[in-house]
Amino acid sequence: MGVNTIRDTVELAIGVSAHSGVPVLFMANPGIAKSTMVGNWAARNGYHMETLIGSRFTQEEILGFQARVEDKLSNESRLELLEPYWYRDIILHEKQNIPSLLFLDELSTVQENVQGAMLQLVFERTIGHGKSLPDSTLIVSAANYKQNVPFVFNIMAPILNRFCIVNLRYENNRAFLDEFLQDESARSDDVQTYVYAQIDAETKSRLREGLKAMWAALFEQAAFDGQNSLDINNQIYNNIYENDTGYVYNFITGRTIYYLYRVTLSFLCMGLSVSRHGRFMLNMVFGLVGLGSNSFNETLQKSYLKKLEILWTKLYAEFETRRREGGERAPDIAKLDFDGKSVSGAINEWFLYNDASVFTDGAGIALEALISRVAGVYGTESRQVEEVARRAREDSGALFEIAEDMRKIDNLASAAGDDVRGCRASFLETLRKINDAYSPVRKIVFDKLLDK
Repeated sequence: MGVNTIRDTVELAIGVSAHSGVPVLFMANPGIAKSTMVGNWAARNGYHMETLIGSRFTQEEILGFQARVEDKLSNESRLELLEPYWYRDIILHEKQNIPSLLFLDELSTVQENVQGAMLQLVFERTIGHGKSLPDSTLIVSAANYKQNVPFVFNIMAPILNRFCIVNLRYENNRAFLDEFLQDESARSDDVQTYVYAQIDAETKSRLREGLKAMWAALFEQAAFDGQNSLDINNQIYNNIYENDTGYVYNFITGRTIYYLYRVTLSFLCMGLSVSRHGRFMLNMVFGLVGLGSNSFNETLQKSYLKKLEILWTKLYAEFETRRREGGERAPDIAKLDFDGKSVSGAINEWFLYNDASVFTDGAGIALEALISRVAGVYGTESRQVEEVARRAREDSGALFEIAEDMRKIDNLASAAGDDVRGCRASFLETLRKINDAYSPVRKIVFDKLLDK
């Protein structure tokens, strides 16, 4: 992603939706140029575009008018549908072999019956009397965040769960200014086009198994924290549209899990890479399943999102590399980067990947780097041990960190002794030396914790 953050996000998301069949809903603040960006995609890809702005249309203008007509032969009257103009235009272009993009804007700023009409287009692809949209018609939706619409309007959780939510946001003001202060002509520079490659049945099967392993690990971690990731309570989830964090995410259901599979498959077909498109892909991943359990507190929510990011990114990188290299995975792709991370955080990350590793040697490859990180923080020289002891005595914040690190090192030693692939005797010996050297520190730490 370069200067054109919003443009590139819109372009890619529509491309993924067109290929995967998963409906997208762009969430944004007003004035972010959603309509312009969608229109540019349509023009660039040869689509005729129709726009329905929810606040300006009635239910009848969307689904068609009922009219009573008289049969001149039988003198009997019957109800017929007067098709809305936009529908007739789509059919006309379809006869000319020109596909259409139907853009449903302001989905959140409408009365309930109008929103229902717009949603009928998205999910049933029909207007009145069951008349269907052409198969070639692509539907894209957009809505504003709750804080920017009157309080009487809402989007219910079961509705949001039928979309892949794509948040259009800037991380800083500079990015916003860079995109919208450039020359108009420059906004179409370097637009990338994608060719959708075929994915073989074996890769699809491996992806399904990989996602199963990923979710099994995430569910197990949630259960360990006393949470049920599948505890769906719509009375609580209905508040997700009103979330004031600046982002709207979806919750986990069978539908969104399946959507994630289809969207990930489309990423592979389009040749997207973690290094270049990682932020965009996580936007869509979180938009599908980023809310986790409705019983997550803020701390657990952040933890869940981080674990999801780690596991999905690593899983995707495996498939990305296989396709790029034409077969086997590069040997270093499974390595986790532990630099700069706390010891407990690094060990947690390793356990997460170990539990969900689809490719059996992944955790073993990463284990050497993890042991090196642990040994780098908890060296066994006397001066290093004494420095940790001093911090434990004088710094209450460090006390809890050291205690957690020691517990995790114990867990790691136990796991490394359980025939983890790639584990060498030297790893266990390193952990044993650390445990022996820090035995006095452990006593200081846990005695002080008991006093607290």
